[in-house]
Amino acid sequence: MLEQSIDVFVQLVQDHRIFGYGILFIAMVFEGEVFLIVAGMLASLEAFDGKDVLWIALVGVVLGNVMWYNLGAKLKDARLTRRILKRAERIMIFFLPEFRANPFKSIFFSKFIYGANRATVIMSGVLHIPFKLFFKAEFLASIVWVVLYFVIGFFFGYAAVSTTHKIGEFALMALLFVLAFILIQRLITHQYERHERKKHENNNA
Repeated sequence: MLEQSIDVFVQLVQDHRIFGYGILFIAMVFEGEVFLIVAGMLASLEAFDGKDVLWIALVGVVLGNVMWYNLGAKLKDARLTRRILKRAERIMIFFLPEFRANPFKSIFFSKFIYGANRATVIMSGVLHIPFKLFFKAEFLASIVWVVLYFVIGFFFGYAAVSTTHKIGEFALMALLFVLAFILIQRLITHQYERHERKKHENNNA
């Protein structure tokens, strides 16, 4: 099976494309960037339609943002969730200390800071950031985010299929690409955390 041509896999995905789109949509509601990268890879193979992937991903991300915002607004006074909200607030303040002074900019850039966006979206609801401002910032950030991760996945897929047409080798290369990207993303976030922590320590010195 693993030695078969990639064409067999592509045909299988095409035959179940609607199911794949459904998984992508659900993943986007919960911000599954790995799923979007994989969808970009599948689009490079023409197993998925690129335009379909972009629209489905964008709609899923936007709906997810609205859901988490409303959840934050409703959970503000719930006793059982106060600990969760305090943690979300600490994350938001750590990564985006200027949130209250410049919520639009903070909400926009939180989309690209690993581990910060969910907390920022929830706290936007908790702090009753005007929905129009929140939606505009998240919508613009989501467009950039979706296109960026789609292009990364498309490039990964194109590079892998240019190297091999065997399913097993393609899957291994795709996995290595994704793992390498996640590692780089987390290293960048780690460096940003160190920078912010050092700046915070200097301010308190």
